[in-house]
Amino acid sequence: MFVPKELSALISGVLARGFQIDPDAFVLLSNLPLDIDVEAVLEKVIEGKLNVVSNRTIRRIDIEIVLPAETVEVETNSASMKSDSRLEIMSDPTDEISPEEAESGFKKLFEDRYAQLMSIARRRPDSKNMISASSANRLKPNEKAKIAGLLSSRISKKGNVELIIDDPTGTCRILCSDKRVVESASRIPLDALVMIELSRSKGGQFYANSVSLPDIPSGRPVGSSHRAYAILLSDLHIGSRMFLQEDFERFVQWLNGTYGDDDLVSRVRYLVIAGDVVDGVGVYPGQEYQLSEVDLKRQYLLAAQLISGVPKRIQIIISPGNHDPVRQALPQPAIPSDFGEPLYVLDNVKMVGNPVFVKLNGVTFLVYHGRSLDDIIGTIPELSYDRPATAMQILLKARHLAPIYGKRTALSPEKRDMLVIDPVPDVFHSGHVHTIDTLEYRGTSIINSGTWQSQTHFQANMGLDPTPSIFPIVNLSTLDVTKRSMRNQNFVSGS
Repeated sequence: MFVPKELSALISGVLARGFQIDPDAFVLLSNLPLDIDVEAVLEKVIEGKLNVVSNRTIRRIDIEIVLPAETVEVETNSASMKSDSRLEIMSDPTDEISPEEAESGFKKLFEDRYAQLMSIARRRPDSKNMISASSANRLKPNEKAKIAGLLSSRISKKGNVELIIDDPTGTCRILCSDKRVVESASRIPLDALVMIELSRSKGGQFYANSVSLPDIPSGRPVGSSHRAYAILLSDLHIGSRMFLQEDFERFVQWLNGTYGDDDLVSRVRYLVIAGDVVDGVGVYPGQEYQLSEVDLKRQYLLAAQLISGVPKRIQIIISPGNHDPVRQALPQPAIPSDFGEPLYVLDNVKMVGNPVFVKLNGVTFLVYHGRSLDDIIGTIPELSYDRPATAMQILLKARHLAPIYGKRTALSPEKRDMLVIDPVPDVFHSGHVHTIDTLEYRGTSIINSGTWQSQTHFQANMGLDPTPSIFPIVNLSTLDVTKRSMRNQNFVSGS
């Protein structure tokens, strides 16, 4: 960046007086209009800091406070927005959805799932010389091999577990008797691709020596070149009697700088909402008695009114959930404009499908509402709704967002399985279960963003205790996660 001699001299003078200048503050000073007296601006900032011994760094927000409002607005809309907000939609199912007849469609879906997951599995260094199910059935006694297939059945037998896997060549039954292998096999979701090292006994029985999922490789996350933040939300449930509107309004005020946190707030560039924007209508029997607004279009109008208060410098990405008016089967298209029109007209809102891969300042996010977490938590031992990130970790290991077929999560009979997790995301963001939770796994930040709805009658009956109005914030340069709470004005932060 070219720095005029006059500005360089002024900055040298500031440094000589014992002050530091934050890089973002420097960028702002460099881009001020020529009619602004930079020396006078710096003197005002320093005057306000002279009595604060512990605060000797001049930040962007310090300069913005003493500038005329119109100058800050012009600078924000030009240099700041152009330099540090980069949104790229990598893959969105909205325009790719094309379901086929159920029987032939599901056959193609699972054939494509197998092909994609096998391609991922073969990238592993330990996947060489994998054989097919038909080849395994020709193994001789005491021979060992590695095979892979979709897990069609898991049966417990007197402390052992029998697995049945399928591939295009046939079926293979494999017994897990070693305690360690039995524990691993119990954590494999049905219909996921499983990789098995096996041996054949003299009696012809196959025994598993190890069981694993395709998994993600260990790696270092890719961070943004400069410090900016993305806020992750889900499950607002606007229109519900339990929607915490005052908390959400306080959140919007926080984004506008009303409650301090200036350095962080000024660097927020993205707001990602992973589904269930509204509570919907007719989602479950008797829902009408739990609604404050029974008209679906008016629910979205209220949502747009609330979201419109978010500063325009922040780009908003909105995907659907099971309460939004889209088909229940995955993948889901974007919320239709017939209902969500008030959101579509907001300049800083981008409506996308579920799931969706996006890049925010070069950081890859996988955004998925999370309906299949019900199936994962309900079928795998030791998982609970208190720690949804652990269930999300299993989806990452399986490299599939909804592996289990025939449970609570409906799948669409598509030609291509759009729920395979490829590429590996830097951040995996989900919601649905109304509990905020975070986990780091092999370089990927796993984040469930909680809710803005208090406990419902259904949740109370199920013993589920949500964590409302607490939201995660991702530092795009480091992928560190902090949190804030809007349940009261004593904001909580922490990792």
